[in-house]
Amino acid sequence: MWKFFITLGVIFSICSAQLLDTVSFDSNWENLHYIRNVDLNKGFVKETDLIDIKNINSKPQDEYYFTINDGFDSVNELSVFSAFLNDNLLEVKVDEIVANKVFKLKLPVPIAPNSNVELKINYVYIDTLVPIPTKISMDAVQQLLFKTNKFPYSPYLTKEYTLSLTGMSKGQEMQLHIDVNATEGTPDLKPRVDNQTLKYGPIAEDIQAFTLLPMGLLYDHNRPVTKAVNLNRSIWLPASDVNKVSIEEYYELTHVGAALDLGFSRIDWMKGRYEGTRNHWALSHLELPLLDRDLDGYYYTDKVGVVSSHKVVKNHLLLLPRYPLFGGWNYNFTFGWSEDLSRFLHKLHDTSDEYIIKFPILNSLRDVTYGDVYLEFYLPENAEFQNVSSPIPFESITIDNELSYLDVSKGHTKVTVHYKNLFDDLHKLDVFVKYKYTKINFVYKIVRISGFVFIGLISYYLLGLLDLSI
Repeated sequence: MWKFFITLGVIFSICSAQLLDTVSFDSNWENLHYIRNVDLNKGFVKETDLIDIKNINSKPQDEYYFTINDGFDSVNELSVFSAFLNDNLLEVKVDEIVANKVFKLKLPVPIAPNSNVELKINYVYIDTLVPIPTKISMDAVQQLLFKTNKFPYSPYLTKEYTLSLTGMSKGQEMQLHIDVNATEGTPDLKPRVDNQTLKYGPIAEDIQAFTLLPMGLLYDHNRPVTKAVNLNRSIWLPASDVNKVSIEEYYELTHVGAALDLGFSRIDWMKGRYEGTRNHWALSHLELPLLDRDLDGYYYTDKVGVVSSHKVVKNHLLLLPRYPLFGGWNYNFTFGWSEDLSRFLHKLHDTSDEYIIKFPILNSLRDVTYGDVYLEFYLPENAEFQNVSSPIPFESITIDNELSYLDVSKGHTKVTVHYKNLFDDLHKLDVFVKYKYTKINFVYKIVRISGFVFIGLISYYLLGLLDLSI
């Protein structure tokens, strides 16, 4: 059952974002319908906004400003942002005007006066949810606080508005006491429960531009809030016809949820049988889906050595750390395996020397956010890197060389693609790396290795001819 209260007592000090002082907006549009759908099922926030916009100018318009529904810096780190027109994915130009706050959407065609179209905006923000209270007992239920603007923080007038929140079973609204000037005279927006969804509205009253009313929602989330502060993914590509690619991942994990109010007791942990409970706020296992995947010779190690606690359950590989993680606890580990190279590497049809690697950005650990992600592609020695194509922006790309086993010149060509602020659902996206590797490069390496071996044998033979007797 849902439980809602208007409570006092949670005090936050957050600086107000002064967007109106930063960007000049033209009142060319009107939001006929504005529907916000917020998903709180995981340890990050996914929001989808459906906006029916109308051109109220006398001239056709092809630019629309979208502002993150914030207004008081509640969104810390924005992960991805995508825009759709009439529910069809289009090549819509998105220019970021103010970082993580204001975006200018370039529509593919100008919209005539008094005409309307529907926009669909998807975005994810991480590092936003905080546990309240910050310390709880091992048998308690973890609660997270979600802070948002109760109304659309849009630069345009909104005629009808609905806010829906899903992904929780029990929660309570909280009034935030923060140093923010809320908009006076806002419409009365009361909650209701509809098919396991908390809804505010629909309300058919004019909502002025940049209406601000901070709201907090405290809800049960009895699962770990896991973040990989750093993830290094190393992909080693063979130079020969061996149909295997070696992959290794190094994780630096931290639990950013509630902490233990008392010290950890292994006896209490075993007595409560928490390790076998799927829904507990401590991180006791990591889930890796294995559907349509064949991990050959996988290994799981940490700073101590090989970790033997792993098992396969219903097409999921469960990796069990040496100890459960609570809020503020860290764990570093390495996971490696081999897969068929043909799944990832493809030769271009019009040439015999150019190849494309298609590789997932993430390996799909369940319910994890990521700070820094480094994809390290080790191309064959003497391979010529050409370009990288990514469906989401990356921070940087570096090209260098690294010596490895049987490398005889500069070593493997190493291509490192750096991403920031990702989340587990992005495992569905692939990055493409194109490079050139000729048969001459392969033969050259074999000749050099053979030359070194020949020189070594000749040296050994000549040393045997020396008479070192006195």
